[in-house]
Amino acid sequence: MRLLPPSEFSLRLLGSPFSEEMPQSEIVSNGQPTGKIVNGAVLETAIRWNDLVLAFVTDNITNQEAMHIYLFDAGYQVIDSAWLGSIYASGVFSLVDVCPPNAIRFRFLGDMDWTLELLSRDTFALPYVFEPCGVSRPFGFHRRFRIRAKRRQYDRR
Repeated sequence: MRLLPPSEFSLRLLGSPFSEEMPQSEIVSNGQPTGKIVNGAVLETAIRWNDLVLAFVTDNITNQEAMHIYLFDAGYQVIDSAWLGSIYASGVFSLVDVCPPNAIRFRFLGDMDWTLELLSRDTFALPYVFEPCGVSRPFGFHRRFRIRAKRRQYDRR
């Protein structure tokens, strides 16, 4: 697992940054536009895992921040995705740790510590079941990553 620098993987916002519509961006790989479009405006981080790329992309909308998580194959086709957000919620992405061989810890919404576990193959999953509050995913019976959330503990001394 390794973090990808912007010279290897980045996004180019399409349209105006002040638009009222859902922002969309084009994937740029090694400085070349790919023609692949994703929802979101700001690439928070990208991580290469084997021959796949995991990207965390936020919308950059004040008081209604949301994050899209995409897992791409070598041709930048989405093989799994999730959306984190809540109406009127503000989120700030913070990468906590890259935990080889296949996990990423991050913070985004509220007092939650999030863990994303990458899976080496398609794994059976029931739609809409066992996802943490605030996580939405496209309908499907297979997943290539799992997301868990745990309330952050504070020292009350």
